[in-house]
Amino acid sequence: MKTTLIGSLPHKDAELATALIFEYISIPCWAQLPKRNFKEQMHVQYSQNFPGIIIEDNTQKIYLNKEKFYLELENFYEKIINKIFEYFVITPEFSLGIYEFKKYIDNNIQTSQIKLQTIGPITFGLTLKDETNQAIFYDDQIKEAIIKHLSFKSLWQVRYLLNSLNSRIKEIILFYDEPYLAAYGSAFSAISKEDILNSLQILLQDTKFLIKQFYPNINLKIGIHCCANTDWSLLTSLDELDIISFDAYDFFKDFSLYIEDIKKFTEKNKIIAWGIIPNTEKIFSENSQTILEKLKNFIEILYKKSLNKELLVKNLIITPQCGLANSKEEVTKRVLEICNELNKMNYEVLL
Repeated sequence: MKTTLIGSLPHKDAELATALIFEYISIPCWAQLPKRNFKEQMHVQYSQNFPGIIIEDNTQKIYLNKEKFYLELENFYEKIINKIFEYFVITPEFSLGIYEFKKYIDNNIQTSQIKLQTIGPITFGLTLKDETNQAIFYDDQIKEAIIKHLSFKSLWQVRYLLNSLNSRIKEIILFYDEPYLAAYGSAFSAISKEDILNSLQILLQDTKFLIKQFYPNINLKIGIHCCANTDWSLLTSLDELDIISFDAYDFFKDFSLYIEDIKKFTEKNKIIAWGIIPNTEKIFSENSQTILEKLKNFIEILYKKSLNKELLVKNLIITPQCGLANSKEEVTKRVLEICNELNKMNYEVLL
């Protein structure tokens, strides 16, 4: 079975974190290490060179200055129009993990499939505030820039990792991480369903167009990860979305309420990434067999609700329920061990 991670780990040592990923995970990803550096926190990590952004290292504060945003906006779009891809670099200060990851790929590590990750526009735009403490997503001009910025950040990752003599990589999985989708419909968010759908659909289209333009032979699959409950019909209705990644360990019951939407999604031969491995102390009450039984039970529930079991089993990836940045290292080690044990199992055990 295939396993991957959401991305974040609790370590500060990028070389160690990367070695663990390649040792235990069948679809390796680069490690996000927010405990190493404030700038590796998810909303900061992808903010580099976004117009108007101000990062205060001494206070560990980040915000957008609107006057600065409009002053820098023309230059931002010039970089896009002229395809100045290095403008969208993620430097080692903001991610050491991706640089360690490239070392492994270039050193003849035998993998044909890798996973990358970028923050999603909803989470980026609702996390980052302007100087008046307002979320920047609600400004239409800023929102448009966010979508362009994140699609080019994704393209930069692909170009950085593949612009070498490495021809082994045949498939790239790219997750856009959207924990803030859980805020949809709550009193804490004025975001509309139309806003979410339009933003995500444009992002997916732009990303696929950009990457396929330069790497037409790469099999690209784009997923969206939400680690809490949301309106799952938002994601199943996105034509360009290939993978839904969700916290199956805690939220399967909520997810299964959207049975007709899930059915339509899976019948298009699309993938569910099951976050079935706990990332807390609960991991010590589980093992690969109990995780397998839980997954079998969930698949059986969907099957009894008229989903195609063979499609569900054929098109699944196993992950921890969310990132591991806030997990203890001993919890993380056990999560990785269970991933490795599941890697050695055949999908047929789920049928």
